[in-house]
Amino acid sequence: MTSRTALMETASPKSAKRVRRSAEEARKLILDAAERRLAKQGPEGIRLQDIARDCGISHPAILHHFESREGLVRALIARTSGQLRETLLGTLEIADVEEERPDADQLITKVFEALSDRGTARLLSWMLLTGREIETQSSQTLISEIAAELHRRRLDGAKRRGEPSPGAEDTMFMAMLTTSAAFGDAIIGPYLAAAAGLDAEGMHRFRHWLAQLLSAHAQSSGSNKIK
Repeated sequence: MTSRTALMETASPKSAKRVRRSAEEARKLILDAAERRLAKQGPEGIRLQDIARDCGISHPAILHHFESREGLVRALIARTSGQLRETLLGTLEIADVEEERPDADQLITKVFEALSDRGTARLLSWMLLTGREIETQSSQTLISEIAAELHRRRLDGAKRRGEPSPGAEDTMFMAMLTTSAAFGDAIIGPYLAAAAGLDAEGMHRFRHWLAQLLSAHAQSSGSNKIK
């Protein structure tokens, strides 16, 4: 079968009614359900039987599209990485058109939403800790691509201000810090917040503080480079 082939899937175990979906529609339905369970329950929530029940389809139908639970997990990570890439690059492109600095709060929020709030960071960590193979190329490409676009903007800004050009490594460190913070928030964020006496609003202020910190550093043009 091809991706254009329409599939017949049961609406529920107790009903004989069938819903006609294309392969693309079925994959999206399954991935949406898997993402919801991941966000609420973590990696252990990605159980094919439960996802099939959420979607109103059969367990074999999921295997038809993703071959295995591992295949579903890899597809979920790939989709999240793609969505994050489009969102961040889109935000930077809008800033280019409007000749304004990108909204640091918005960029940080999108990174945290994709990696922490949706559970993607927990899923990646779980896969690494349990020795499972993961496709790292897309993640590596994403970080490099975002860092390259941010660096281009920093170079343009430094040139306009007549300041020294920042180093590419400095910009990559900014991307690494943001990613590391999002991963840390996903894994031990709630425990750190409780220990620090922070509620949900307090964690929101932390994200804002991080965004402002990175924004200020981005404008420094590397003049305070650490040696």
